Amino acid sequence: MKIYRSIERERGFTLVELLIAIFIFAIVISSVYGSYRATFHIVHGSEYQLKTANSARIVMERLSEDLGSIVTGPGGVFQGVSHTYSDARGDSLSFVSSAHLVLRKTDTLSGHAYVQYLPELDLDTGFLNLYRVDSVLLPGAKRDGDDAEKHLICSGLLEFRFTYLDQEGNESEEWQVEEEVSPNGDADPVEFQIPSLVSVELKFAESVESDSSTVFKTAFALP
Repeated sequence: MKIYRSIERERGFTLVELLIAIFIFAIVISSVYGSYRATFHIVHGSEYQLKTANSARIVMERLSEDLGSIVTGPGGVFQGVSHTYSDARGDSLSFVSSAHLVLRKTDTLSGHAYVQYLPELDLDTGFLNLYRVDSVLLPGAKRDGDDAEKHLICSGLLEFRFTYLDQEGNESEEWQVEEEVSPNGDADPVEFQIPSLVSVELKFAESVESDSSTVFKTAFALP
């Protein structure tokens, strides 16, 4: 008697099946990676927007405090100068304010302060860094903020610009006025005219070559 046994031969994947599996796997990986990149881009964009918004808020709040306490009487000064850095605006502003900011125990606690907002070009990044200078004006002392310590309040700026409006609504990019005694030597000062409104614009970008930017604007009515 002959006994026949069925022997099942092991069967592997064919080349076509293997290629189809690799193709499907590539599609799945591409979809997952695309979703990951999109999510990472959104997170990165949100962090960047939050950082720029916080930087702009700090500058606006500090400007509001300083300009809200501006000195317009004897000893006052208001100088807004427009500067250009690599085709971008970086304006400076100097004025006398009673909002002296005390940062150290050794600082003078009171008195008028000569406040300056000074942008400087960062050669490493191509962006502007914004510094605030606060030097106390002591009686009889000459106003000079050159030797005062600078405090960085904002970095990564593409542009920083001021616009000034006078009492008649005329707009100007610069403003130069300083209180002085009249030429005849009496005690009556020359009329001190400051802008009625100061507008400020901060422009941020992720890189100096970027085509897109984030702009923050506000305006301050001077007393």
